[in-house]
Amino acid sequence: MTSAKKDDPAYTGWVEFHSGYEVTRSEAIIRYTLNWLKEKRIYVTLYHKGYQSGGTVVIAIKDQKVDIDRPKDWPATHSGIRVIFRNSAKLWTHFNGEVTSASSDTLFLKFPEELFVLQRRQHFRINLPEGSTATFLYNKKKCKLNMQDLSTGGMLLCTKSPDEMPEQNHTIKNICITIPGEEAAAGADNAVLHFKIKEAEVVRTFANSKLRLFCLGVKFSPCRTEEDRILRYIRQRELMLLRKGIQEE
Repeated sequence: MTSAKKDDPAYTGWVEFHSGYEVTRSEAIIRYTLNWLKEKRIYVTLYHKGYQSGGTVVIAIKDQKVDIDRPKDWPATHSGIRVIFRNSAKLWTHFNGEVTSASSDTLFLKFPEELFVLQRRQHFRINLPEGSTATFLYNKKKCKLNMQDLSTGGMLLCTKSPDEMPEQNHTIKNICITIPGEEAAAGADNAVLHFKIKEAEVVRTFANSKLRLFCLGVKFSPCRTEEDRILRYIRQRELMLLRKGIQEE
């Protein structure tokens, strides 16, 4: 191992990257992960600008090559691709690959030098499209605030006026979350989505001076049905944002 590699902790383990990602350049970790994908036949998705494959699988790991089952609709227009999957902890993981050649049924990639994983909190929050709102009852008054993000355990609401904000440690009830549809999610294709929560607690209030907004963090425990629907939406939007980021590269 060169001196530069010895000084780089990413060659022996995981290190913080940016935007919530961690990265490793450890060949042992990368090879172990690829073998896990192959042996468990975990579906991976291939991306490049303008293209997203269906689920496919890693079929062989050689010394410095990775063989992937060629998707039937593979356009053969790009050599640089991103391979995305969920690891054993269900976290989004990806590596950037270079397609060196292809046969009628196989894509041959160079062995990846880096592996990225998107870490998350217990309740991962996803940013919401503009126009997302939450209506609710507070002190018997109907309120409506804009939403910034959402998780299965809470949400962030914002307003321009502090007079519209419920107080910290107070309860809000009969919550209806409305999200304009940017993509297929939770079984709806480009339709407005609605989630209903019986009640929630305001656990944090603060002012965002940069955006000139007053914000409140809200904690809730939805029923099982709504929790499953919210989780499906979060996963779908997360994948959509990841795909959008790739297309803009």
